[in-house]
Amino acid sequence: MDAFERFEELSAHVEQMNAEAARQADLPYIRLHDYVHYCDVKTFLHDYARRLRMTDEERQALLRFCFRDTLERKAHIGERDLYAYTYHYFKAMVVRTGNLDTPDDCVEKLDMDRFGPYRSAREKQWQGLPLTQAERELLAGTEQKILNSMRL
Repeated sequence: MDAFERFEELSAHVEQMNAEAARQADLPYIRLHDYVHYCDVKTFLHDYARRLRMTDEERQALLRFCFRDTLERKAHIGERDLYAYTYHYFKAMVVRTGNLDTPDDCVEKLDMDRFGPYRSAREKQWQGLPLTQAERELLAGTEQKILNSMRL
């Protein structure tokens, strides 16, 4: 069995388990595309947040936030590729540290000074709370920055 056949078999099993869960446990059917997106977010978050001091619960909450946020942004980004958007989303939220002149000595990590206020504003928006002018500008500016970086 080659890799393609193995992935086809795995995909069929996942589809079957998904349908059974939707039927038996009254869970929503999950599109495989959304699951792949979840895996992408999890991978990017692992790359950029592993050097941050967080509890497992904080990491899980951050994963939940980033997944929801990028998935909801899909409606705003038009025909752009969601993977590319997610890549640029995380790139817009990282800072490079270490010896910037030597790539091997340099790491990128999630910049919580930049990401924290953005997350706070999005969570207020989700709760239906009024946003300040600065928060509205931060959300719009961040999305525009991400979209602009995709045009390069």
